[in-house]
Amino acid sequence: MSTMQDPVLGKGKKKWWYGIAMMLMFCVFFVGIDVMMNGKITWSVWPVAAILFFGVGFTLLNRFGRE
Repeated sequence: MSTMQDPVLGKGKKKWWYGIAMMLMFCVFFVGIDVMMNGKITWSVWPVAAILFFGVGFTLLNRFGRE
């Protein structure tokens, strides 16, 4: 098998920051919906705070906090 097909088959591991990037995209989505509906940030503070606290916090804890 050639080395050109190895990246296509997806044999590598996900990067540790992949979960953080996904959580940040969710946050941008919620804030964007809130700003489009109201013209300012109102209700999206709570889901964004929960996503950042649980999603990003636990990802960083798993990466750096445990040995």
